[in-house]
Amino acid sequence: MAVMDTIDQHLITQFSDNMHVRAQQITARLRPYVMIRKMEGEFFAYDGLGTVEAREINGRFQDVEFDDIEHFRRQIRKRRFVVTLPVDRNDVESKLKDPNSDYADACVRAMERRFDRVVTEAMFADVKTGRDFENTITAANDGVLTVDATAGLTYEKLLEIHENFIDNEVGNDMPTKLVMGITGGEHTDLMSELELTSGDYSRQYVVDSGTIQKAVGINMVKFAGDANVPIIPVLAGVRQGFVMAEGAICVGVARTWDIKIQERTDKYDTTQIQITGVLGAVRTEGKLIQKVTTTAA
Repeated sequence: MAVMDTIDQHLITQFSDNMHVRAQQITARLRPYVMIRKMEGEFFAYDGLGTVEAREINGRFQDVEFDDIEHFRRQIRKRRFVVTLPVDRNDVESKLKDPNSDYADACVRAMERRFDRVVTEAMFADVKTGRDFENTITAANDGVLTVDATAGLTYEKLLEIHENFIDNEVGNDMPTKLVMGITGGEHTDLMSELELTSGDYSRQYVVDSGTIQKAVGINMVKFAGDANVPIIPVLAGVRQGFVMAEGAICVGVARTWDIKIQERTDKYDTTQIQITGVLGAVRTEGKLIQKVTTTAA
């Protein structure tokens, strides 16, 4: 008899509910800063608008002239991800019933890390544009600037980042959240900056708390620098960090949680819990993102 027949259906439903509860408690670190859209079909398009300038009208009874505004679309490709965990039959009931199950936590954390990784990969990836996605635009041609902080992430480099955003009209009209991805090395650099830690400059009591949450108005989001699959990648000893304004990335989500609990006939007394998700991401405007290169330890 299959395990699907022997496990009470309410336990499966309860595990699924637990997954969604844990997902609300354990979220991707970049999720608050991106746009999320429902994605349907194999490919999904983010449609955006350019800017338009007002013209002065001289004289009376002038003919109407239409102004042109750029319409652009960018392709989001579906990507499917999966987490599959084995459970010994003796542990099935207890693991599915426990609302604080380590299995639920492990699955949620894996999927949320993948969410962050999809977002960071989209920051500097080529983008397919055009009505039929016939054009390709690189990050540099899209307006993504690079700040060289390989000699150290300093207070001055943070000011350079702000200068770039201001000159590109990012956050000038209304406050815009900024977020920077850092690892332990960059955090140590920032903790050495007097302008960020001294009470003469800041009231965040950084030294007392031992961590920097925000610097010069930029929220700091921390990732492991030595992970097997780092979310902030390293290329030739140089870490490819980032700063982005909210809305710089659009994430298309086709399926959040698809949970299956099945018997493994090739293993003795083993059940597998499998969670799949389908999502993709694209950069909305290059000027909303900056690459920050630092030296990897």
